[in-house]
Amino acid sequence: MKQVGTEVLTIENVDDCFTYHQWDAEQMQAGTEVRAALIHAARVILNTVPPCPDRSVALRKLREARMDANSAITHRGRF
Repeated sequence: MKQVGTEVLTIENVDDCFTYHQWDAEQMQAGTEVRAALIHAARVILNTVPPCPDRSVALRKLREARMDANSAITHRGRF
C-alpha cells in the first residue's frame, strides 16, 4: 500500500481526517486481513482467558486496534 507522508492534525486538514473515504481494493484487502487477525485474537482470548475486568479491557483494546488500523488504512498513514 502506498503511504503518503505523515502529517500533524491541523486546522487545515482536520476536515479531511474526519471525512468518510471509500476504500479501494488494496485498502479492502488490508482491512480484511487486519479484521481476520483481530477476530482470531478475540476468539483466543474468549476461549482461554477467564471472564474478568482485565479480559474485558483486552477485548476492548482489540476493538480499538481495529478502529485505529482502519483509520491508518483509510488515510494511508497520514495521521
